[in-house]
Amino acid sequence: MLEMLSGLDKTIFLFINSTLSNNFFDNFFTLITNGRFWILPGIAAALIFIWRQKKKALVIIGLALITVSISDPVCNRIIKPAVHRLRPCNPHVNIEGGRFLLGRKTSLSFPSSHAMNIFAQAMLFSLFYRKKTAWFFLFASIIGYSRIYTGAHYPFDVLGGAVFGICIGAIVFYSYVFILNKTRNRFQTGIPD
Repeated sequence: MLEMLSGLDKTIFLFINSTLSNNFFDNFFTLITNGRFWILPGIAAALIFIWRQKKKALVIIGLALITVSISDPVCNRIIKPAVHRLRPCNPHVNIEGGRFLLGRKTSLSFPSSHAMNIFAQAMLFSLFYRKKTAWFFLFASIIGYSRIYTGAHYPFDVLGGAVFGICIGAIVFYSYVFILNKTRNRFQTGIPD
């Protein structure tokens, strides 16, 4: 069963990474998968968000920082070492026909930390702005897809990252709601701290 899933993962990887490849996608996905590309747009978006939503934006940005401070270490320090799956672009892995646009990397593969972090954020933001859920998850899916297209991850790495990320985003949001409700109840009933 595990061998069959691994074969399916490799087949889907090669289809996305190689069969669907073209020059435009090579440039586009290489650019957007790079975290440094998002620094200035992210800062600009955060400033506009704060300007328009004030206090709510500060709460959500704070929760987003908490979310990534949980999802990234859980991914890189707990799950990846436990699973210990090599990336498709690892020099010791030979995938005939694979294209590795970001070069060869020796770091571990499952789950994709890009996917885990971005899907955690997509879940968090969609719980605050439910009408925009499709947009948040579309953006996260494009980032996840870029990880496969560029040869950095297998599809199941991205899928696993998405599932773990969604869980973490939901946990952070509902923990916030729980704490907020407890705090409100305490103030309303006059219970001392």
